[in-house]
Amino acid sequence: MFKNYFKIALRGFKKHKLTFFINLFGLSLGLWAAILIGLWVDSELKMDREFADIDRIYRVMEHQTYGADIFTTTSTPGVLAESMKETLSEVEYASTYTWTQTQLFIQKDKRIKLEGIYAMPDLLHIYQFEPLEGDINRMLTENNHVVLTEEGAISLFGRTDVVGEDVEIRQGTDSKNFIVQGVLKTLPKNSTLKFEYLLPYQVFFDENDWLGDWGNNGPSTIIKLREGVDGEAFSKSISEYIVERNEDSNVELFAYPRGELYLHGQWKDGMPVEGRIKNVKLFAMIGIFVLIIACINFMNLSTAKSQKRAKEVGVRKVSGANKNSLVFQFLSESLLITLFAAFFAILLVQVTLPIFNNLTGKDMSVPYLSGFFWVQILGIIILTGLVAGSYPAFYLSATKVVSVFRSFTKSGKGVVMARKGLVLFQFILATILIVSTMVVYQQINFAMNQDLGYSKDQLIQVPLEGKLLESFDVFKAELEKNENILSVSRSSFGFMGRNSNTGGVSWEGKDPENNALFEIIRVDYDFLETTGLSLVKGRAFDRANGADSVSGAILNETALKLMEQDQEGQEFFRMWGDERSITGVVKDFHFESFRNNVAPAILLLDPENTWQAYIKVNTDKIRETVAFLEATGRNMNPEFPFEYSFMDENYARLYQEDVRLRDLAQYFSILTILISCLGLLGLSAHVAEQKTKEIGIRKVLGASTFSILQVINKEFILIVSFSILIGSGIAFWVMQDWLEGYQYRINFEWWFIPLAAITIFGVAFLTVTLQSLKAAHSNPVQAIKSE
Repeated sequence: MFKNYFKIALRGFKKHKLTFFINLFGLSLGLWAAILIGLWVDSELKMDREFADIDRIYRVMEHQTYGADIFTTTSTPGVLAESMKETLSEVEYASTYTWTQTQLFIQKDKRIKLEGIYAMPDLLHIYQFEPLEGDINRMLTENNHVVLTEEGAISLFGRTDVVGEDVEIRQGTDSKNFIVQGVLKTLPKNSTLKFEYLLPYQVFFDENDWLGDWGNNGPSTIIKLREGVDGEAFSKSISEYIVERNEDSNVELFAYPRGELYLHGQWKDGMPVEGRIKNVKLFAMIGIFVLIIACINFMNLSTAKSQKRAKEVGVRKVSGANKNSLVFQFLSESLLITLFAAFFAILLVQVTLPIFNNLTGKDMSVPYLSGFFWVQILGIIILTGLVAGSYPAFYLSATKVVSVFRSFTKSGKGVVMARKGLVLFQFILATILIVSTMVVYQQINFAMNQDLGYSKDQLIQVPLEGKLLESFDVFKAELEKNENILSVSRSSFGFMGRNSNTGGVSWEGKDPENNALFEIIRVDYDFLETTGLSLVKGRAFDRANGADSVSGAILNETALKLMEQDQEGQEFFRMWGDERSITGVVKDFHFESFRNNVAPAILLLDPENTWQAYIKVNTDKIRETVAFLEATGRNMNPEFPFEYSFMDENYARLYQEDVRLRDLAQYFSILTILISCLGLLGLSAHVAEQKTKEIGIRKVLGASTFSILQVINKEFILIVSFSILIGSGIAFWVMQDWLEGYQYRINFEWWFIPLAAITIFGVAFLTVTLQSLKAAHSNPVQAIKSE
């Protein structure tokens, strides 16, 4: 029986080549998209979930209240972890660790830069890192210890058996010797915790006195709760932990599950909001929709060809076949096509996965050795085959024998309406994707090309270390000898988010409830000129005025408005108890994503606490200028590899995830239209075939090509028009919600919908017209001779 079904299926495929090709190609594309998106969704859902006991690991975070605003941060006091472990019985392990820092490692003649963090020994036990070399219980217990990852050890030594080896580490102008105390196995691929080395947190603590103050934040705190502890109840119990130790604190402490932080860790006004999980849900739906669209094509084409198979069904029923056997036959054919499509889809996935990885910024691979993967693929094949073939199977098997042998058969009204409804659904989805992609594209372009308040396009950033830090004035003088270097300055500020901030600012008439968070930016002379910050009031820092470095300050417009809302004409304010005069005011500039409002900022003249050089260049001769910059840097600072970056590229990284969202939506929108138009191609071919004699008679009677085109095109044009109308309304509602995530955003322009409509309508019209022209130019004699 199965062999018979297989032969019949193959004969049918051979007989109806166009239908078979459209079904195979459409299902292959649908499965390809579903598998790619499935791999990405699986990677996102597993991010940070591969650590042992992840459900007992919590990130300690803060809600900081500033008037009506609540600022949520992962930065905590430097003494928090040690205190929590000592005072809270629920905490088994606790560790403070710093932000990622790049340092120069020197081992004999080899000099390389590695990225890592300072951390307490408990970090190793919280995440249960596997040691490749060394005793995990001894690592980070002494101030001269350094721990490397497998990759870090190979980069530095070319091998991993390096426990006991000496290494020199340099950062800025400091240099210290350390002993390699251990090597950790490669960290899980799906982890946001990235480092190549670990240094003892105590070393960092001893060098930074402010870490011992409960009122200062900077590093992060991670804890592991004992078995059986209720994490939610524990989080509520520590809300006043910092206030109890610092009565002036505005902090509500809480613990958040580490495994949930990547997907859900975003807050607005102290309340959790959907984070990356929103994009995961979105693309999971896109993957399902693309596959459904491919299945719709199969359903439509199969039912459209029902007349061709009606006699076959009638003969089988007369020969004794029951409905169940017919259903099984047609479902078998559907599953066979799906199996072929899955084979081609997996081949396509293997070929395109490197491109997809580059697009998504991931390192995914197809888990061919995983039994669970093949179970999933088999499940998708069976589900897709059943969904695609179910309606045609039950429709064809229900054909009445008495109607089969009449002179003609005709599809029922319900079948025709179902086909039209499915085509409508296809193009509604296509419209939603196209309109949404256009909105995302415009918003990202708006953010990328908006005036930020500083000149990112002419700006080069150079980290200051070694001789460049010790002798910055000499470095600056050498650079300014080049006529293409327009200005040079330095700062502690990176323009890429909040770095150093304080609530310890007061002014005349200040409302006690208004404890806003000010960004503190330490700069050198010429900073405004170099970065292109626009002075709207007062003056820049002046070398002739020695008081600027002691008591002067430049505010941004937001900071001045904040102060002057309590009293007009503010000229002074106090910060950390010291009085500062308002030397000048600069136009607001963006140093965070457009999702955030511009924060109040204070610029202080403090050259000794800066570590980033900013170089304004003539972009007309950028290659020669960069070559000169590199040569000067290497000559002055040969012990460190010279590094630089363009500020426009740095800024683009703020929107990296949004750009990926835009690109993914764009490509899958095109794919959706392609698959939908494949279905239109098949259906229009079927309609043209049905109307062959009608078209032939019309031509004999003198009908024009245009009138014949109308016969075939009109019903499809109407369906596509309705789908654009419905899909545009849904897209408007969805994208208005998405745009709400930006404080600075575009408006949903009226022309988005017409442009999307023209795109979809044009492609659909072209698809149907090509098939219609073929029918219109056919020989009418051949069409009607059988009559």
